[in-house]
Amino acid sequence: MEETPRGSGFKFSWKWAVPVGCAVILACGICVGGAALYFAADSGLTNTIGRDIANSNATPATPAFALGNMQALIDQQGGKPCEENDELTCVTIQAPLDHFDSSETRTLDITFGIHPARKERKGMYAQAFPGGPGGEGISSSTLDLFSDSILDYYDIVFFDQRGVGLSSELDCPTALATYFDDLSEDDTQGQEGLDTPAEQEKEIDRAATFVKGCIAEMGIPAEEFRFYGTDQVAEDIETFRQRVGDDQFYLYGVSYGTAVAQVYAADHPDRLAGLVLDGTIDLTLDTPTTEHNQEQAFEKALLATFDACKTDAACLSDFGGADPLSFYDELAAKLADKPIDVAFPLPDGTSVHHPFTVGKLEAVSSFMMYSTSSRMFYLRAMAAAHRGDFVPLSRLLYARLNYDPATEQYVGDPTFSYSDFFVVNCADDVYYSGTPDEKVAQIIKDGQASNGIKPRLDGNIYSGLVCAQWPSQPAQTKPQSPLVAKGVPTLVLNATLDPATPFEGGKAVFESLDSGYHVYVEGGQHSIIGNDETCPDDIVSDFLVFGRLPTQKVITCHWDSPVMWNYLLPVAADAKDFEDLKQSVFQTEIDMILMPEHLYNSKKDETIEVACPVSGKFSFIQSQDKKEKFTFTDCAFSKGFVLNGTGSFDIDTAYREYNWQVSGYEIGELNYIYDSKSGITLQGVYAGKAISP
Repeated sequence: MEETPRGSGFKFSWKWAVPVGCAVILACGICVGGAALYFAADSGLTNTIGRDIANSNATPATPAFALGNMQALIDQQGGKPCEENDELTCVTIQAPLDHFDSSETRTLDITFGIHPARKERKGMYAQAFPGGPGGEGISSSTLDLFSDSILDYYDIVFFDQRGVGLSSELDCPTALATYFDDLSEDDTQGQEGLDTPAEQEKEIDRAATFVKGCIAEMGIPAEEFRFYGTDQVAEDIETFRQRVGDDQFYLYGVSYGTAVAQVYAADHPDRLAGLVLDGTIDLTLDTPTTEHNQEQAFEKALLATFDACKTDAACLSDFGGADPLSFYDELAAKLADKPIDVAFPLPDGTSVHHPFTVGKLEAVSSFMMYSTSSRMFYLRAMAAAHRGDFVPLSRLLYARLNYDPATEQYVGDPTFSYSDFFVVNCADDVYYSGTPDEKVAQIIKDGQASNGIKPRLDGNIYSGLVCAQWPSQPAQTKPQSPLVAKGVPTLVLNATLDPATPFEGGKAVFESLDSGYHVYVEGGQHSIIGNDETCPDDIVSDFLVFGRLPTQKVITCHWDSPVMWNYLLPVAADAKDFEDLKQSVFQTEIDMILMPEHLYNSKKDETIEVACPVSGKFSFIQSQDKKEKFTFTDCAFSKGFVLNGTGSFDIDTAYREYNWQVSGYEIGELNYIYDSKSGITLQGVYAGKAISP
């Protein structure tokens, strides 16, 4: 068996935390509660329906391995719809607490979510998903990642890894809230970064306090945290395979899940019919090298995003023709000297003042580099900041980092466990060798190279301050062997602009494989599967369903929008500047959907209220069946165009309909419909004139 891997595919800084989130891993349009949303605008997406139809009459490959009985396992374990995703049937199995010590008799409950094949079962396709570590595989899962042919012939299996969600959860919410309580802390002393002795000592103490509090709160003996590392998670998959009885199966890993998948492949290559790695971590690198490589990759993605804006006429015009990179650098320098006061609007009509710091700028910039869609959303917010409005950047920050904008208190993410993030990383990752104090000193020394506003997105190495003081942290760095996976056909998927798992790492993994194929996007994002792009989606479907491997060892995918989605201009700030009512109403609706509080919402059956940019509010509630209801109360996205009324949104079909009473400069009643097939329909009366569809 290969050594325990480096744990995380995520950027994590002492200043902020970066979970997966739907916009990172889901790549099916825009993530709204875990489903796709498509615009009546050119987003550069490529439709795969034609290819699926072409394959529908092909003969699926006959498995070259013996199949067990998934339904028997479901029946034996009393399978029932998953509590957090009723598309899946959940079963809970008992796995050894320690897979590597036969004398250890204690067990853990591990929950798997299964979507049975719709036609003749050809096997199972297990998902090491969605990443982290700390992401809940079941509540974050979506079947939108798979072609119809895969769903027809394969059981899709998600799971919550040990310590997360439905699988013997470990959590320390009080300690996390205290640890993440410095969102508005400025960095005006010295350079940006931990460059003064006072800053360094404060952060070391904060990490130590968190470690002590989190361990006490989780309530298990310190020596047991080692049982939650990636090597144990990989063996939980093997336990499930044995219970199903399949001789072999296909395994998909994404982001941190590629670490799980690689560890499994190293130990059980004979049990894999095939392996798919998406956003691939190079496990042979030591932890500090991985952290610094991520810094460079985030910088690369940020610069490419600003370059893409300069070649997009709409984006450049939103910046008033200014160079977005120059604006970023000027803003960072200004914020490092003195934060900007931001009056953040609340749904009750009041506002609260918070400083916008250089740390906040770096945090939101990092978060939004993960996907081609989020880069466009980020540029829209940066363009607003260029006009002097920092509320859009603040909205992104609070929504993505899961902070209450009223109090700036960390409220947690219902689909992501930062507790497990630390538990797993600190069991897997080694930040230098020596005693905890020696490790801390080396981490602080290493971090000094990143002080200042350049490099722009830095500080990764400081995440080691927690792990250096964690009880399950290995004392010494252990070298890791490249994955060979002899006899296992393996697709390595990645992108040249992946910030979290840099391209060079995936390429290195491919080069060591016995039967590897490298499929990458020129540009692209973190995780390239499921983006409605024929490359790589059809390659994966052909591999699983029809047994067809690529004819070339290296395949480059070319997406229509490889860096960011084509830019969507916001609605005019003043209704007096509306040139076309239908276009302006469309822009208003898109601005509403793209409000971060709505875009990144993962809560079901809970009413969420959001302050509109000019005045008033809107509220929405999403049901378990992916239907949303909206209510608008004196809501204005443009001065002089005030909306009252209701709306609905079918997330699966993207069908949206709103009935608005309009006031302000003019009076009107409008019915707005968006249908993915017929586009936009607007009818009613406005300014005394009938609006015909």
